[in-house]
Amino acid sequence: MKLYKNILTEKERKKLLAFVKTQVRDLRPKCPGLQTLMDLHTFDETKHFYDLLMSKYFKKYQIENSWGNYCEGDEINWHNHPTCRLSAVYFLKNSDSLGTMFRDERYSWDKIISTKGPQNSLLVFEGNKVHSQPYSPKKIKRYTIAIDLI
Repeated sequence: MKLYKNILTEKERKKLLAFVKTQVRDLRPKCPGLQTLMDLHTFDETKHFYDLLMSKYFKKYQIENSWGNYCEGDEINWHNHPTCRLSAVYFLKNSDSLGTMFRDERYSWDKIISTKGPQNSLLVFEGNKVHSQPYSPKKIKRYTIAIDLI
């Protein structure tokens, strides 16, 4: 697991956030919170972001899927991404720095490892790791972009 900080300029981050906000929708019961379709990387408005990530962090990989998420910290959704080698979460808007939660599969009970996710940072991890967006006792407004890499 690796965390990279200061991915975009503040102007670039705000422009990307404005676009993602226009794309998220309620896809329940399949997905918690609000989510874009899994083709976020195909839009002209996101090209700079993905070009930057691919040239700087993921030179040996291709994007399988990518989507935006909005959550308020009131749902947990344990899952993994078994078809990809790496998964990444870009913390687009995350003033509380609540990162991704991981379930430690070595235990028969729910042993949870919580990470920090500073705004404008990128968390990269193995796609098969069981994880969830964080739970928060207070309402948050958290936007992220998920990326599956093959």
